[in-house]
This record gives sequence, structure tokens and C-alpha cells, in this order.
Amino acid sequence: MQKGIALTVALLLLASTAGAQESQRRFTLEGRGGFNLPTFDISDAVDGGPSFGAGLGLEVAPKIWLLGDVDLGFHSGADLGGGVEGPDVKVYHYIAKLGYAVVPQGESPWSVILNAGGGAMTFDVDGGASNTYPAINVGAKIAYRLSPRVSFLLSPQGDIAFADEDEIGTNNAWVWPFTAGVRIGL
Repeated sequence: MQKGIALTVALLLLASTAGAQESQRRFTLEGRGGFNLPTFDISDAVDGGPSFGAGLGLEVAPKIWLLGDVDLGFHSGADLGGGVEGPDVKVYHYIAKLGYAVVPQGESPWSVILNAGGGAMTFDVDGGASNTYPAINVGAKIAYRLSPRVSFLLSPQGDIAFADEDEIGTNNAWVWPFTAGVRIGL
């Protein structure tokens, strides 16, 4: 959680510095909620669950965005057989991304930014250990402008943590945050 807060603060500082240098650059804030879907080996240990997240964006050049997202997914333990369920797990995602606006906002009410990046994911096992691993990300930010500063947002993302198999049962944990929310442009 501390890494996510540090990333958020760093992006805010970068955004405020860059915004002071060039007023043409755009800065955005996001609030999202949705569903985290685990796939492949990690889905043997946990089920999908609700997700909440926040994000920051800074347009650093025409069509180029610097993005930062923090997401929290709540996963109940999967059925391990014989009436036994695994422990609940909270998965924290801290991802910095570079985005390219294939449909820039302003040309239409729609905006589509494709993104890729890296960061970390923390797996906090109920009654067990909390482990953080490096992670990569690909996804999109699809927005529909409701007013000059407010957009409805869909954010399908794919995050892959490079984990220790001895700690969480797989060496690559694929968790997909599919969220919707609001983007506010500043």
C-alpha cells in the first residue's frame, strides 16, 4: 500500500510540475470500481472478486499519456476440493503506464488510450503472508465525455505478477481488473 501511495504522490508532483511548465497539457483523476478476474494457475487458489481503484493521467505530448493506477481486488478462496476452501486474498496493483491515444479526446466524445507498463502487485493472504512481486500491464482506457471535464470510463486491464511459486503456487499470477468509473479532467 505504501508503494501505491508513493507512486501516486510522485505522479502528482510530476503532473503539477509539468502543468506549471505548459498549460496545454492535460491532467486527469479517475475513480473506478468493478471486478478482478484471476486466470491460469492463480485461479486454482482464488475466485474473482470486487475491485476498487484510482488513477492519475498526464498528457506529456500530443496523444502520449503517463498513467498511474492503484487497484485493490478482494478474492475469496477457491474450492480446493473435499469441502475445503482456500484463504481469502487481497491483491493490490501498483502500475505506472505509458499510454497512446488512438482516439484522442476532443475529436469526438469518445477517447481510447492503449496502455502498457510495469510496477508491482501485492498478494495479502488472510491469516498468512503478504508478498509483493514485480508486475507488467497492458490495457485500455475507453472514455465517453459527459461534460467538458467529466467522462464515463471503462478500464479493462491485464496485470501479470512474476511471483514465487513456493509462496503463492504459481510463478506468474494473471489478474485482470475490469472496472468502470469516472474520469475528471483538470
